Amino acid sequence: MGNIRIIQTDIDVSKVLKQLEDNPDDWGSQKSVGKTEQVDPTKYKTTVDVLQLIMGGVSKPGELAFNTETCIKTPAYDNHTEIFKILNKYFKKYRRCAFLKLPVGQEVGFHIDEGTYYLTKDRYHLSIQGKYKYTVGDESIIVEPGTLFWFNNKMLHSAVNIGDVPRITFVFDVPHHKKNP
Repeated sequence: MGNIRIIQTDIDVSKVLKQLEDNPDDWGSQKSVGKTEQVDPTKYKTTVDVLQLIMGGVSKPGELAFNTETCIKTPAYDNHTEIFKILNKYFKKYRRCAFLKLPVGQEVGFHIDEGTYYLTKDRYHLSIQGKYKYTVGDESIIVEPGTLFWFNNKMLHSAVNIGDVPRITFVFDVPHHKKNP
């Protein structure tokens, strides 16, 4: 498989999940942080709930976050230290990151992460809760909690929650480097 690479399985994410349970009001708390572009609801039809910890930002009118290197920590950042303990075991640097929650039976349709920001980043998932099917191009995997994987986000990719609980995954970007796992 060239577009999906499993880095590690069976990572203990119980402390991450506990912090999510202890801070339920963090979901969606980033809506008032910084200035972001409007999302076209006709282009992105999904029921994903987002808890951003480091989000894209803009510094001038007309600028779009997906075309800048600006990253802003959200108010929720300090409530979720356990996820960074795990990330620090694998990566020296990371940029934008968020938890994504997908209800049972729902899917995130095929899309490509567009914009100049993504050209120099590698994208990873760390599954926190639930079971989901992840597809990149013509490759698919079934993802269980505690699975860390890289995928080619410059290709069409999608996710389907095939479990019996909401799927929570942590999506994060790492500056591209040949030594990245």
